[in-house]
Amino acid sequence: MSNNAKNCRGFASAAGNCKKVLKNLKKVKMLKIKAAAVSAGAVAVSAAAIISAVAVDPDSAALSAVPQVSADSAAVMTLIPPREYDVKISVDGMNLGVKCSGTVSDALDAAGVTVYDDDLINIGFSEPLNNSTNIVVNRVDIVEEVDVKVIEYATKYREDDSYLIGYSETVVDGEEGEIETTKRLVYVDGELVSTAVIDKDVTDPVDEVIVVGTKEEEPEPEPEPEPVYEAPAVAAYTSDVALDANGEPISYSQVLTGSSCAYTAPSGSLTSTGRTAAVGLVAVNPDIIPYGTELYITSSDGSKVYGYAIAADTGGAVMRGSIIVDLFMNSESDCYDWGRRDVNVYFLN
Repeated sequence: MSNNAKNCRGFASAAGNCKKVLKNLKKVKMLKIKAAAVSAGAVAVSAAAIISAVAVDPDSAALSAVPQVSADSAAVMTLIPPREYDVKISVDGMNLGVKCSGTVSDALDAAGVTVYDDDLINIGFSEPLNNSTNIVVNRVDIVEEVDVKVIEYATKYREDDSYLIGYSETVVDGEEGEIETTKRLVYVDGELVSTAVIDKDVTDPVDEVIVVGTKEEEPEPEPEPEPVYEAPAVAAYTSDVALDANGEPISYSQVLTGSSCAYTAPSGSLTSTGRTAAVGLVAVNPDIIPYGTELYITSSDGSKVYGYAIAADTGGAVMRGSIIVDLFMNSESDCYDWGRRDVNVYFLN
């Protein structure tokens, strides 16, 4: 084998070693590898071979291997680090800036920004970075909201003629219904941007039922009027009563002696027996002198004669027993004239 062939194989071996170094060291600023001494003609041939084997795009994220030839015929390899860009990131109300190489995903990682599944981003994660890269992340929150609306129940009345008017009874209790609506609300950076109804459940109300009576109550029979004692017609004084020489009735069953008074009343007033008050109708205690009893009344000393009378009225004084008879007079002056005096009350036969 010639010396030129050995030198070419040496350069090829050096190029392979450079590739291995590039894989393990991504951010080494400068690495120099010295190759074995070769002739000036061999260096020119080997440098061209190495350039075609390991040189890459200077804008790539990978390191670039560029050969250099020194005056002492030694080949030197220079590794160029990937290019970094100034990237702007807008997120969570903040404007961030990072210097980074690689993709959008690398820039987000370098800034410590996590993008969730529902979030929006203006550029793909795998897009390579460049001088105009401006990443905008919008936070998206999805909320489900349940709204319940009450449906009032109605009240229905059912008439029933088997019950009297005024009767009522609730036979079905009312129950409220409701409409339950589920909505999905979407917020972008805290602002509501959309609302959608995703479910609606309706429960119908139950009407209240009340039975009311319509039967009319039969009127109660009117009570029969109590019988009214009809007293016979009387006269203030009658000479038909037969008297003896002392002025006493000849025919009587008994005589009561006691105190008496006189009273009067407006014209047309009625006695307790229903008769119009008049002279000759006197007030008594009916338990002692029954209504309708025919009487003859004189003062006990004989100075006054009331005459023929009928028991037809009553009053407080006779019921209390303070007097045995109260005599009706046509006027107050007649009452004062009679005053209070003892009398003999004869029960006529």
